[in-house]
Amino acid sequence: MISKKFICALALAAAPSLVAVGFAQAGPPNGGGHHEFFHGPMPMLIGVDLTKQQKKQLHEIFKDHRGEMRAQWQQEREIDRQISALLLSDGAIDKAKLAALFKQKDMLHEHDDQDMIDDAVKVHDILTPEQRAKARATQEKLESLHEQIEELVKPPHGDEGEPTP
Repeated sequence: MISKKFICALALAAAPSLVAVGFAQAGPPNGGGHHEFFHGPMPMLIGVDLTKQQKKQLHEIFKDHRGEMRAQWQQEREIDRQISALLLSDGAIDKAKLAALFKQKDMLHEHDDQDMIDDAVKVHDILTPEQRAKARATQEKLESLHEQIEELVKPPHGDEGEPTP
């Protein structure tokens, strides 16, 4: 019988290939400019009208990290390739090496998270109190809409385990 661990490891081994196909069509993350960034980690900017000076400041913030992010993305792809090669190799898997590769990925993610925190603080400081209030109101409306959508699409009570047609 195939164990859950084996299935997870196989999925993990295949993931870099699938991601590579997606990136080949769409390009690297954040490669298309900072607009993707606004709707991802920086939802506070949705619906906020920025001055030319604020736009310039934001551009500088994101430009500062663009090269570093691209390099980090390449490092992560290389680690994924190494993980795939290790999991698809013949013979026993070197668990210590696999754990070390995952630790490297975790460290990259922690570094990325810290950069996003630093950028979010800088963006906060660029916005005026009025802009932050507008962003807060927009965020509350979006959360309310999301809750309404969740309520509309949830299965009827008692049918959680049955597939939908």
